[in-house]
Amino acid sequence: MKDTLRRFALAATLIAVSGYSFAQFGGGGMGGGGGRRGARTDSTASPRSSDSLSTPATAASKIRDKLYDLRLQLMITPEQSAPWDHFSDAVWELAGRSGMASAAPSDDQTALQLVQQRTAQAQDRARRMQAVSDALSKLYEALTPEQRHVADQNLGAVIP
Repeated sequence: MKDTLRRFALAATLIAVSGYSFAQFGGGGMGGGGGRRGARTDSTASPRSSDSLSTPATAASKIRDKLYDLRLQLMITPEQSAPWDHFSDAVWELAGRSGMASAAPSDDQTALQLVQQRTAQAQDRARRMQAVSDALSKLYEALTPEQRHVADQNLGAVIP
């Protein structure tokens, strides 16, 4: 009995330690991609991105953080706040719609209705993307050359 209990305790300890190392070192695995994930500065480059599993709240949080970081990197002045706010609002509006999953087709929906639904969704996204583009054009005009360089380097990661 004592030997069985000792084996059980050893097994539980090994499971706990292996789970901890799995989390610490990016899952290890034979196919590469192991190693310390903390050394990576751009988590979007990860082939094991969890974006497809993220909730709308998580996605909104990521966009909020990216916008905040970009505003800090750009060092937006009080004079540039209005165009920045307009741009930020347009990105939020786009993110709110693009983060929503397309409605699943119902059994009684025809192929024509499905295509019309997807067309309407694509047109809505195009309209919202145009609003982001227009807002960015106005913001870009207000930026200094140094700020434009920073925007060119980082803005793509902000747009959903």
